[in-house]
Amino acid sequence: MNEEGAILAGRQAVLERFRWMEGDADTWSMLRSAESLALVVAGLAALVESERPDVIIGIESRGFVLAPAVALALGTGFAPVRRDGALFPGPKVERMTGPDYRGNRRTLSARRDLISPGQRVVLVDDWIETGSQAIATKAVVADCDALLVSAAVIVDEAGAVAHAELPTITGLVRASEL
Repeated sequence: MNEEGAILAGRQAVLERFRWMEGDADTWSMLRSAESLALVVAGLAALVESERPDVIIGIESRGFVLAPAVALALGTGFAPVRRDGALFPGPKVERMTGPDYRGNRRTLSARRDLISPGQRVVLVDDWIETGSQAIATKAVVADCDALLVSAAVIVDEAGAVAHAELPTITGLVRASEL
């Protein structure tokens, strides 16, 4: 399947399987089926393949599911970004986020030895709204002397601040389509 076909198939999988549950977005259901999971991962990989990433990063927790799968699809490695309080041995770079959609702030960290100077880094996650975690992650990547070149998400709801602060944000769907 070509890049455009993979994006369209991933998009269709999201639109068919996404649902609201108890007032919250349920992005887990679309990952339950092997077929849907494969289509979503292939779609996310197709969104960023042209960026030629050296490493894919994902923010705990859904980013830990999606980013390694996208890394495998692209033939690159994966580096995790952990939230505050997580056991994470080794030399770290940490940044505090701005408020998220619930008003919470978090400390995010990445291991310095897993993101090398000069690397092209792509962030993969399920949803972006305020962009606070992605913006803090961009700073973590910069502290490692690497460059965040793109963010790929299942659902893009990013506002003007996120688009101004981050490199290209691409999503399989816009939140307004759900």
